[in-house]
Amino acid sequence: MNTRESGVPLPSQATLRPQGNATVSTAALTGIPAVLLDLGMDPELVLAELGVEATVFEVATNVISYKAVGSVVQHCAIRTGCPHFGLLVGQKGGLASVGLLGMLMRYSPDVETALRSLIGHFHFQVRGAGIKLDQYGSKALLSWHPYEPGVPAGDQIDDGAIAELHNMLRELCGPEWKPTAVYFGHERPGDIAPFRAFFGAPMFFDSDYHALEF
Repeated sequence: MNTRESGVPLPSQATLRPQGNATVSTAALTGIPAVLLDLGMDPELVLAELGVEATVFEVATNVISYKAVGSVVQHCAIRTGCPHFGLLVGQKGGLASVGLLGMLMRYSPDVETALRSLIGHFHFQVRGAGIKLDQYGSKALLSWHPYEPGVPAGDQIDDGAIAELHNMLRELCGPEWKPTAVYFGHERPGDIAPFRAFFGAPMFFDSDYHALEF
C-alpha cells in the first residue's frame, strides 16, 4: 500500500474505469427534495427552475446523468444559501439508498464482505465514481473516487458521498461507530461546524482523496 510522508495511506492504485455514460440512480438522491423542505424551500418550485420534476426522485429505478446531479445540487445550494447542501443530502442516505444492494450488505456475515459487495456492484447505482477499500494493520480506508470530468458542484457531491458511506458503516457497525479520521479532497470550507457535528472525528482537507478511515 502506498503511504504519504505523514504515514497516512494512499488508496491502492487499481484503475477505476467509467462504464458507459455517467449516471446516478435516483435512489441515492431522494434526500434532495427532503433537504429543500428542511431548509424551508418548495422542492417543486426550486427544481422546476431547472426543468426538473421533483417526482423524478420518487422512483428509485430512475437514473439521471452525473452532470445533471451536479447542476441540481449546485442550483439548490445557491437557492438555499447553504454551502454544505451536498453534505446534508448525503446525511439522508444509507443502506436504503442502494436498494437491494443495501439489503445484501445488511445481511452480510461481516463488514468487509458487505463493503466488498458494495464495491463490486456499485456501478449499478453510480457510473461516474467508484469506491475502494484498503486495509493496513488494524485500520481500513474506504475511499470515494469520482472520475467524470466537468461536473458542477463536484465537491458537494463528494461530501454527500462520504456522508452516505458514513451512514452505511454506522448501520453495519452500530450507532456508536465513528471513523478515526475523515479526508476531503477539497479545500477547507469557511464553516466546518456542520462537518464536525456530523462526523465527530478528526478531519483533513486538501487531501489526495475523499475517504473514511476506521
